[in-house]
Amino acid sequence: GFEAGGPTFSTTAFSGAGSLRNQSLSSGADYVISPTWLADFRFGYFRYRVFVNPNGLGTSPAQDAGIPGLNLDNFYTSGMPAFYLQGTGGFNFGYALNVNSCNCPLNEQENEFQWVGNVTHNFGNHALKFGLDVRYQQNLRVPSDSHRSGEITFSATTTEGPNGGGLGLASFLLGDVGTFARYISDSTNAAERQNRLFSYVEDTWRVTPKLTINYGLRWEIYFPQYVNGADHGGFQDLATGEVMVTGVNGVGMNGNVNTALTHFAPRLGIAYQANSKTVIRTGYGRSYDVGVFGVSFGHNVTQNVPVLANQSLNPANPWLPVFTLAQGPPSLDPTTILASQPKGPHGDPILPNGISPNVLPLTSNNTMRLPVVDAWNFMVERQITPSLLLSVGYVGNHGYHVTPGGTNYNVNEPTIQGFGTLSTNQRRLFYNEFGWTQTIKYFSDDGSVKFNSLQVRAEKRFASGVQIQSNFTWASAFDFANDYFFWNHNIDYGREGGVRRFVWNLNGLYSLPFGKGRQYLSNASKGLDLIAGGWQLSGVAVWESGAPFTPSYTDCGKDEDTGPCRPDLIGNPSVANPGPQEWFAVATPGTSGSGCLPTANPTPELNANGCTRGPWMRPAAGTFGTVARDSFFGPHLFNTDTSLSKMFAMTEKVNAQFRADLFNCFNHVNLGQPNATVDSPTAGQITSIASLSQMRKWQLGLRVSF
Repeated sequence: GFEAGGPTFSTTAFSGAGSLRNQSLSSGADYVISPTWLADFRFGYFRYRVFVNPNGLGTSPAQDAGIPGLNLDNFYTSGMPAFYLQGTGGFNFGYALNVNSCNCPLNEQENEFQWVGNVTHNFGNHALKFGLDVRYQQNLRVPSDSHRSGEITFSATTTEGPNGGGLGLASFLLGDVGTFARYISDSTNAAERQNRLFSYVEDTWRVTPKLTINYGLRWEIYFPQYVNGADHGGFQDLATGEVMVTGVNGVGMNGNVNTALTHFAPRLGIAYQANSKTVIRTGYGRSYDVGVFGVSFGHNVTQNVPVLANQSLNPANPWLPVFTLAQGPPSLDPTTILASQPKGPHGDPILPNGISPNVLPLTSNNTMRLPVVDAWNFMVERQITPSLLLSVGYVGNHGYHVTPGGTNYNVNEPTIQGFGTLSTNQRRLFYNEFGWTQTIKYFSDDGSVKFNSLQVRAEKRFASGVQIQSNFTWASAFDFANDYFFWNHNIDYGREGGVRRFVWNLNGLYSLPFGKGRQYLSNASKGLDLIAGGWQLSGVAVWESGAPFTPSYTDCGKDEDTGPCRPDLIGNPSVANPGPQEWFAVATPGTSGSGCLPTANPTPELNANGCTRGPWMRPAAGTFGTVARDSFFGPHLFNTDTSLSKMFAMTEKVNAQFRADLFNCFNHVNLGQPNATVDSPTAGQITSIASLSQMRKWQLGLRVSF
């Protein structure tokens, strides 16, 4: 039911109740200084506000079930906690981002004020332009990134035997919690502010009638974010372990972060007309970005103690529980916990164990370094006929100082070195320095991403009632994951999971040639034209190659407690005819095998280190397998949507439009990803359709405008 955390909406994977309101205001003015000088001024305001709540708000299912310390009030910590049951047959339920995309309860309000001024000067064959862009940001975020009634993980490792096995369900029935996380906070008004100042100068130089060059330079200054009051933010210092609380002990509202003045972004574009039908274009540009989810602004320092505590409990060894359901988690008050902590070398309190901080990526001189992207392209465009264009080109970019794998990664992840002889905590970097066992979320700037592509586009402009556009992309994108990035970048390098290698799109519009003024029935009566005239047929078709995925194996928890779960690939994993029953070659069931423990019944399980079945081998304990990240590809995707529509002029001021939309009109089954656990009983099998895909569906609509 709803209180248990389901079901999700099929197209969004979301459960809960949300309220969203976006508001904007803009104004502008132009002023002609002289025939060659023009000035324009712009003001803009944008407001983003969203409230999200779980279903079952106000209920106390954990408390009712006898689990203390979770449902602590009637709002923020009410509702069902998130339960993660790992291992074979595992499942999740409850409310959390990782269960049903519900960051709830959530109260977020963001405002942006923008003032822009531009001046343009035309002289000779130059068009010079320069300007200033001033922005002021406000952000209030009361989040539940870790669900406030708790996210409770039950590990299969807790109940496994000497040779592996174990079930998360068994750990759940015993009430042994493997790991635990939650947000704890009473604050609803701690907010961030930031000022930004951008300036630029550019020139468009028409060198010859056939050659045009555009070049310029942009200077971006992002002043450090600051909070709206003392005790409304905390900056974590990993070198000393101290929490620098804003407004306390000489810490400014901006955490004493320095302003970077080196963010220069050059731009260059060249267009050359080779002949009357062929144009060559190339360009390069550098762009900076504020990052996402707190890298340089927004809900980062206000999600540290003393405002908010991200309680994070991890065991000393993976088979040990952090508490039992009968005991419940230890209590914690983020507003008072620092008072009892010892002081560090600068007189600030040391972060307590069990609280996961957000850490900003600062340089050695305490300056923010922003993500940067260098992008370039080279395109050739040819006019084939008066209405048909063809373009072929190369597009690439390289991102620097980005966060691997998303928004942050754990710099207190244990190293694999010493697995089996040292405890999990003894292999954590900050356990030996400060006794920390918790996750430390580093919003880093040490990753990179590369993208290269061949892009082909054909366009038939609207003529004789027909318009068609098609494009094809052959892309290669590589980046880093973040499950072992801190210790070894190379292990986490691989294909970017969201980029498909081949993508083809086709869209078109056909105005049927019937009715008044058309090829047929051009003299039709009003009644006949009402029925037969004004119809349009449109459609969109897409074909994409398979998305990448990474194989894993069942007993990872026996061989490692950190990093990626990957087997050794020692043979050919291809099959002759990939399909839903066998997408790739999996571990072959047997009662014995090279390096495998004998069993009474055939099993595909890689049940011992060195066990080999089919093309797969279980790696040695304390090592990662050789199969590369995202080196396998799932099924392709093909979808065609069509629409038939007609406009009706009901009166001089009232119009109507009828639409009949047909989604996935060929009813093509787009298969989801296969089970990537190579020694699972269902390894290589596909049991669902692709995410966000659907079978054929009709939709009829009528829109009246007046």
